[in-house]
Amino acid sequence: MAANSKATFSSDIIGVLQNILAHSQVIIPDLETQYPIINNSNYSAFKLDYQNIRAIITERQQQLDAVSHEISCIETVIDSINHIHRQLVAKKDKITQSMNSHKRLVSALWRLPAEILSQIFIHCLPIGPHLSPASEAAPMLLTRICRQWREVAVDMPTLWHRLSVGEDWQRAAFCYEAWLKRSRGRPLSLELQCHENNWTGLRSLLQPYMNQVSSLSLDFDPNVLQPEVMILDFLALEELTIVLGFPTPKFAIIQCISQPPCTLRSLTAMGVFFDKEYASTFNPAWDHLTNIQIDLCDPSTFPQMLRLCPNLSSLTIYTLFSAMEALEPFTHTQLQSLRIFSDDNYDDDTDYLNLFDTLLLPNLRVLEAHDVYPWPHEEFKAFLTRSKCPLESLTLGFGVPITDDQRAEYVALIPSLKVLVLR
Repeated sequence: MAANSKATFSSDIIGVLQNILAHSQVIIPDLETQYPIINNSNYSAFKLDYQNIRAIITERQQQLDAVSHEISCIETVIDSINHIHRQLVAKKDKITQSMNSHKRLVSALWRLPAEILSQIFIHCLPIGPHLSPASEAAPMLLTRICRQWREVAVDMPTLWHRLSVGEDWQRAAFCYEAWLKRSRGRPLSLELQCHENNWTGLRSLLQPYMNQVSSLSLDFDPNVLQPEVMILDFLALEELTIVLGFPTPKFAIIQCISQPPCTLRSLTAMGVFFDKEYASTFNPAWDHLTNIQIDLCDPSTFPQMLRLCPNLSSLTIYTLFSAMEALEPFTHTQLQSLRIFSDDNYDDDTDYLNLFDTLLLPNLRVLEAHDVYPWPHEEFKAFLTRSKCPLESLTLGFGVPITDDQRAEYVALIPSLKVLVLR
């Protein structure tokens, strides 16, 4: 009853105030007297009645006191109204919250079966190969909406099989561990930020999940003096990406990738720079690789790379194609995709890329070349004729000079060939 009285009282106050304000008006009194406004320069020109002036001042003081009191009272009323306003806003918020809560009970969204929610949740994941445990992004955000959503999200290993572990992982070790547990034995794709030789700590975090890691990306900080990651610890590893910041020592990294687990199929190594000396230390596990993206110190190591990897189907190389010594003939029967990225390092037009002089790639389907100058047109035609490959796509990027007539000659050799020239 008291609650209802207060509610009625509030409504009454609003009604009374509205009525008062509608009929209220502040009357500004006429404050003029027989004495004009004067200044220091001319007041002596008037005959002053000091007794009368003192009476006017007394009256003005009384008027000022009265209006000051009225202002104080109005401010008190305004404070009370503001207090009531805050209470009404709080009341509105509670009513809205209650209404929305009950709306959810009849909303189709909250009655969706777990199978449908699972599909929706998958499409909520951020775009990218790896996810960070940010509270404002999926999948973490999905666990904070309601109990049903949390249960569904936590029970979905597919939401938790990609993870990026930052340099400050120790501050959030519990969060990372909870994330990894939710993968429930599924193959893991991890990105590790390697800073200040922190592999020992990372290894303790990852130890229970080593055999789940199928894809691993290692980003080494340039200030790391001696990288110490052991690739052999990941016995189920299929994909490995290494980004080595200059001037991080590369010898330890070379040791790691020279002894990969036999499960490894794809290797990306940027900043490592493969050469003949390091190649001699590589073990036979390289013959299982099917995809490589790597920097070459010297393009003459290209055939050696192919010999190490007889099952290679895709190769991307970054190198400086300066003048090279003649290469021994070599055939690779499995390579289907070859991408070459070079820096224009020629002093004149007499040097050319002799990579195609003795190479035979009978299964090549995709070829890209960027910044190769001058382009060995005749040698490339001979390569196509000699290889008899089913080339489907030829992309010549910026820095590869080619004429329309030369382009037509390639198509004449392979009519189904699509040639894209980027200018």
